[in-house]
Amino acid sequence: MYILPNTITEDITNYGNLIEEFIANKIEPVKFKATRVPMGIYEQRKDDTFMVRIRCSAGHLSPFQLRQVAEIGHKYQNDLFHITTRQEIQIQNIKLRDTLLILNKLKEIGLATKGGGGNTVRNIMVSIDSGIAKDDIFDVTSYAHDLTTKLIAEHDSFTLPRKFKISFSASERDGGYAAVNDLGFIAKIKDGKRGFRVLLGGSLGSNPMIGYELFDFAPEEDLYYIADAAKKLFSRYGNRKNRHKARLRYVFYKLGKKVVFQHFFDIYNEIKKIDNQKYTKTNLIFKKADIKIQPEIVASKEFTNWKSQYVSEQQQNDLYSVILPFENGNISYSNLIILTYFIEQFGDDVLRFSMRQNIHLRNIPSNYLGNLFNLIAKIGINTNEALLLNNIVACTGADTCRLGLCLAKGANAALKKTIAKSNLPLEEVKNIKINISGCPNSCGQQAAADLGFYGKVSRNDRMYPAYHIVAGAKIGTDVPQLAEWIGEINARDLPNFTTDLLSAFVSKKAKYNSFSQYIHTEGKKDIETITLKYKNIPSFSDDKNYYFDWGAESIFSLVNKGLGECSAGLFDMIDLDLNIVNSSIENLNKTNNNHESNDLLHKILFSSARMLLVTRGVEPKNETEIYKSFIEKFIDVNLISPIYREIVELSLNNVHQNFTDKKAGILNLAQAVIKLYESMDDSLQFKIDYEEKDISISIASRKKDLRGVVCPLNFVKTKIELSSMKSGDLLEVLLDDGEPIENVPGSIINEGHKVLEQKKIENYWFVKIEKV
Repeated sequence: MYILPNTITEDITNYGNLIEEFIANKIEPVKFKATRVPMGIYEQRKDDTFMVRIRCSAGHLSPFQLRQVAEIGHKYQNDLFHITTRQEIQIQNIKLRDTLLILNKLKEIGLATKGGGGNTVRNIMVSIDSGIAKDDIFDVTSYAHDLTTKLIAEHDSFTLPRKFKISFSASERDGGYAAVNDLGFIAKIKDGKRGFRVLLGGSLGSNPMIGYELFDFAPEEDLYYIADAAKKLFSRYGNRKNRHKARLRYVFYKLGKKVVFQHFFDIYNEIKKIDNQKYTKTNLIFKKADIKIQPEIVASKEFTNWKSQYVSEQQQNDLYSVILPFENGNISYSNLIILTYFIEQFGDDVLRFSMRQNIHLRNIPSNYLGNLFNLIAKIGINTNEALLLNNIVACTGADTCRLGLCLAKGANAALKKTIAKSNLPLEEVKNIKINISGCPNSCGQQAAADLGFYGKVSRNDRMYPAYHIVAGAKIGTDVPQLAEWIGEINARDLPNFTTDLLSAFVSKKAKYNSFSQYIHTEGKKDIETITLKYKNIPSFSDDKNYYFDWGAESIFSLVNKGLGECSAGLFDMIDLDLNIVNSSIENLNKTNNNHESNDLLHKILFSSARMLLVTRGVEPKNETEIYKSFIEKFIDVNLISPIYREIVELSLNNVHQNFTDKKAGILNLAQAVIKLYESMDDSLQFKIDYEEKDISISIASRKKDLRGVVCPLNFVKTKIELSSMKSGDLLEVLLDDGEPIENVPGSIINEGHKVLEQKKIENYWFVKIEKV
């Protein structure tokens, strides 16, 4: 397993303090969210209800840990747990204060939620059958655990432009989806040496992309160098201004492969020069099996059918892997308790969470398969159904997700019911992967599916739920390919459409090696033909069913849809203040009331001054600090014209004064701030463009005392200070001994600047930097 970072206790304590400040209305919701979400705590669709996402590198927990997770959730009134498509487990429907207690309980069993959300390095995935598949090059599980241990201990893993996803595959079959992660490693042996084929820039989100091959072969000892360089590349060139274009693939879209690779290797080579990060693999040691039960002999037709669909032979002699399916990835407390007590006797290396939201057991001896079959029947896991039906992936959708449009789980249930009633020979289509997402995001991984759907809103005489159709992904091939958009289908007819398409495929199956091959020949045409059959949607008065989503009790609506939390970060605060400024200006133009006008002008000035402070690494605690910081960080350095200094200083001296006679100046200041924001590039650099350029100030050198400022904030503050300086200017910083002096100078060099001098003074360090 991964090792918890030394900071985890402090992280949890800080989170607990923010909970109390939030409840007491001492901090704004957006600031609290900026800390809460990177800690893996998401608010669900129901207000004041939260989900705790637990990091499970390689999808691996010991039976003891999983049982403790179940007990923790049960203690805080949750009896339903959810397996995600990134091989994690979630505790859902939790009260806010209880999330803090849960984090502390998880820490006691070696688990954390840190990096479960937000602009962070997310859970690292691994092929579900790594270490047991017959085509494995080698087991990549330990590499994921080791890399997790390293990255979650590094502060800059939690200050990225957007989420950063990493995956390992044990063979070119790419069972870990390395090709569609930001950074993917595929096991490879060259000249007898272990290493990886490395891919960069893949993603399954909106505008998905297959990763580019970065290394045909990189030796395993370079693992940390590659991961660190990729992370720094993303941090430096990722778009921090526009969350919709913030993933690593957009750096490729903007700069092109050649330039991005050049930037990567510049960083990679510099890191290898100055840092000692050579990787040595940790040998995983698991508690061995201690089986005390007697084998149970089962000789039924159901048992034989179960083995043919859900049981696979491992590379290890007489050991088997077994799929335990859970509808929509949901598993109850009671089933987890029964299951973990049973599997614990087979050792600690016995379970993995799959990207298809199921549990895969491993290392089960053949003579105990009967025991497992009987246990599965006892706890009600339905393996009488065809594997196709139990292997459909559906994200949580609008049931609990604030970003969801459609009820993906409801569509899944309806789809399974319709297919089960059909006369399709389901054994012949058991390996087809069907994935459903409730919105254009890719939590359901539809772009990697044989057949995928993602939610949309359509309109007839009123809104109704619908889905885009994508199909034909080819993952793990010589030329991997994402599923292509082919058409649309209303939610009500999605089950019938899918059954029709599978029927068409079965009738032509003999001509094709795979469903993907069928799609890329005549399958697209079949989809277009079948969708025409369901094109005409009856009016609301003729058939109301089309205007209800699957499983919904009310007419389809977006009223309860909230803002998504995935991109939560400090930069959301910019949007908060920008919206306040714009709405206040709009209301100011509608009122003739002097008292109301004065309040609105105060809001405009306050939010204008605060709006961009986060880009300078400043988090003021009160209004006075806001105005002081604005003067220091924007007016004094000529980012905002000095002609506005008087207005801000008046507010600084008397925050409750009458602002009506300063209306023109305040509105002009607001527009200047907005214009500066609009000029900000992806790296938070500003272009100064106001008419009073003749009063610009040349700053040759500055000083910054960063003693007492912890990593990585000391580097962030240094970087921000440099961003407002001219090339050739000098910055002198004071840093604490230990991590600050070990990390900051090297990071500054990686940014392309020069460290001219570095010397120790008593118990701190003096560093002189030249802006390049």
